[in-house]
Amino acid sequence: MKTNIVCVCTLMAMFIGCAAQQDVVTLDSRTVTLERKYNDLQQKYTTLEGQLSNVGQNSTEKDQNLRDQSAAIRAEVRRIREDLQALKGRVEETDYRSQKGFSDLDARLIAQEKRLAKMEAYLDVRGAKAGGSSAPARGIPVGGQAAAEDVALYTQGKQAFDREDYDGARAAFENLLKKFPKSDQADNAQFWIGETYYRQSWYEKAILEYQKVIEQYPQGNKVPAALLKQGMAFTALGDADNAKLIFKELMDRYPKSTEAKAAAQKLKP
Repeated sequence: MKTNIVCVCTLMAMFIGCAAQQDVVTLDSRTVTLERKYNDLQQKYTTLEGQLSNVGQNSTEKDQNLRDQSAAIRAEVRRIREDLQALKGRVEETDYRSQKGFSDLDARLIAQEKRLAKMEAYLDVRGAKAGGSSAPARGIPVGGQAAAEDVALYTQGKQAFDREDYDGARAAFENLLKKFPKSDQADNAQFWIGETYYRQSWYEKAILEYQKVIEQYPQGNKVPAALLKQGMAFTALGDADNAKLIFKELMDRYPKSTEAKAAAQKLKP
């Protein structure tokens, strides 16, 4: 997708550039022609003026012819000078428009590149593709004393979260995942880790943690909530385009969920 966008934008730039450059070349050619003609006429005019000055006060027919020619050349010189000024103005305007077009296109390309790079960084696309999925198997309950510790850690983390001790909550949830990766509470713990970062306005990190919920626990009940909060995090970062993509994905995958309804509300203008 990134390659397609860049290719399209590059073709647009080439098209704009070729068209604008052709205008400038055409106008420059006309300007050079007029300037050459102007210089020739100016030389003739100067020659005639010299001849007239030598004649003095004589009013012969020959003198009158020279004066008529001089007047005609003077008028032609004025006309060519005006044409030159108009052409130069068009050349400058065309050059300005072409440069402005390139600047606008460059700005759009740079913005798109940044958006794509940000999306890859947030969702760790390269790392996921290179390393594959390391999703722990969920649904295998922890038994005996371990089960009690599992529940205790989750309760500890949730209580810390509720009293806004986000660092403490995160430590408890991370400890749970480290000690009991196959716990039934694993996807919930991972989601709340994302929530701790979201509450601390560390939206980039929150997006990454929510992505772990989506990738590692695809059958868990926290996936719709993780998608919704990802979209909200992108919105908080001012990235409306990626936020819309996430909200639409949520609505497509879980159309009857409460989170999908919330996403639909957020997509309204």
